Amino acid sequence: MLEQDSSLTGKQVLLLIPEVFGFAGGIQMFCRALCLAAGRWAQRQDALVSAIVLNDKVEPEPRYVNGDFTAYVRAGGSKAAFVKSYLQEIITRRPDLIVAGHVSLSPLTLFPVALTSNVRSCVITYGEEVWRTPSALERMALARAESVLAISDNTKAELLKHNDLQPDRIKLFPCSLDPFWRVEPGVFETVESLQQPKPPMLLTVCRLGKTDKYKGVDSVIKSIPRVVAEFGPVDYRIVGKGDDVPRLQSLAAELGVTQYVTFTGPLSEEELREHYRRCTLFVMPSEKEGFGIVFLEAMAYGKPVIGGAHGGTPSVVKHEETGLLVKRLDIEQITGAILRMLRDEGLRDRFGRAGHERLLREFTFQKFEENLDLVFREALGGYEPRTRNSGRTATHNVSGV
Repeated sequence: MLEQDSSLTGKQVLLLIPEVFGFAGGIQMFCRALCLAAGRWAQRQDALVSAIVLNDKVEPEPRYVNGDFTAYVRAGGSKAAFVKSYLQEIITRRPDLIVAGHVSLSPLTLFPVALTSNVRSCVITYGEEVWRTPSALERMALARAESVLAISDNTKAELLKHNDLQPDRIKLFPCSLDPFWRVEPGVFETVESLQQPKPPMLLTVCRLGKTDKYKGVDSVIKSIPRVVAEFGPVDYRIVGKGDDVPRLQSLAAELGVTQYVTFTGPLSEEELREHYRRCTLFVMPSEKEGFGIVFLEAMAYGKPVIGGAHGGTPSVVKHEETGLLVKRLDIEQITGAILRMLRDEGLRDRFGRAGHERLLREFTFQKFEENLDLVFREALGGYEPRTRNSGRTATHNVSGV
């Protein structure tokens, strides 16, 4: 139960975020949840929260960003505008806590040190961006941060490998199911009442750009000929868009499986939910996933999943418990996993139920809010709030500088 804490009244939090709206990737979905949770936290604690977003050009969705924000500034992809807005914010409002929503933004948290020794900082890390040695400024920012948040065990391990950080300074902060992606009551009864698709539907939801080949869509397509030969026809639906679609379509044609593979393009929220609702299983053997929110979406509908035995996916999908983990380039293994799932309805049901229960236990938005509340309390504790001259102005639709 989240409660008000009078010691947090008047505290001011500034979020530095890479991108929230205009695209629906994993980082963007995380940042939407972060915005909603931070705004609700500020309202509950009578505190103040502002955000500066680097790449957003479209207006924020009011479901996630509302009057709980003192300011919400969109830099429209301009680094100069982003930095200018940031300097204005730290000079005029002098926040108590600065949250860098990406390691590449973390060096900015070093600037306010000259203004006050009280300002705290926190850095959020996802996946691929920390699978390397950080820059000197990033190392300084990570070392100075009150806490470093990692969305998965794998991200934490990579941070420890490439940085001189103590393990207890890195806190696990998992993604959550989107707060508006509601887990329907009686989901299994609903699924069981549906006429099962014939042929069975395999589903992948991901970006389809040339830089996203690690998602493993081509590997799944390569498995289809044997799946069809040994099991029968299937309906493989690939949801998403990107400049790699022509290559993937050509691959399906070369393998003679075009009739079994459908590229749906982007779908509306309701259309996407219907695909999750009706699919037989979800498959995405991604090799570089920081977490994999799409697995949570499938688990919300009680669907068994096949994921990559790489990166952060094993923090979400438990092998032989909620699904199967495979290597992205191992076509034989992927094919075997799909055939095993298709042939065993009891296994699909067991994995689907276990995944749904795991979602409710560990990855709901309520759990996300509880984790953020703890992070903010720990970072802001230990000193009294300064006198404020500015109050909540609810200018959530401010753009640029």
